[in-house]
Amino acid sequence: MRRFGDTDRFLELLDTIRSKAPEAGVRSNFIVGFPGESEADLAELERFLNGARLDAIGVFGYSDEEGTEAATYDDKLDEDVVAERLARVSRLAEELVSQRAEERVGQTVQVLVESVDDEEGVYGRAAHQAPETDGQVLLTSGEGLSVGRMVEAKVVGTEGVDLVAEPLQGSFASPGWSEEAGR
Repeated sequence: MRRFGDTDRFLELLDTIRSKAPEAGVRSNFIVGFPGESEADLAELERFLNGARLDAIGVFGYSDEEGTEAATYDDKLDEDVVAERLARVSRLAEELVSQRAEERVGQTVQVLVESVDDEEGVYGRAAHQAPETDGQVLLTSGEGLSVGRMVEAKVVGTEGVDLVAEPLQGSFASPGWSEEAGR
């Protein structure tokens, strides 16, 4: 697909980013089964994913899209092969993002509260989580919280890709809040 760089270059870039900002979140999407993709290409993708420690991974199976250059390519893979590769890489991605979530246990994250429900609990999103596509944060306490508030919380556990975090005392702020103004 004419992407610049290679596995080692991208892994080095991620190491550089994390050395400067250890809490940085990284996500990416991948297409498997692109015309001409070999088993070696797929193994290289798996090598990258294992080394990258991404926070969110989207995996899609190739399909022809009208008007794209790739739709005119020969050497297309059978749909069954694409489906098998999609399932294989999706399983790996799910395992890896769960491991990455576990690496965040003990870290402090800024959480935007997105829902407060007496039965469901209080959920939000940390800075490294995109809305509706990545995991979310379940806050262990909702006292004093409302939708739109920012709260600093310590990650105390995980549920798959989701984080479980305990709000830190005195860390609640509402939109527009400033210490100087006292509001």
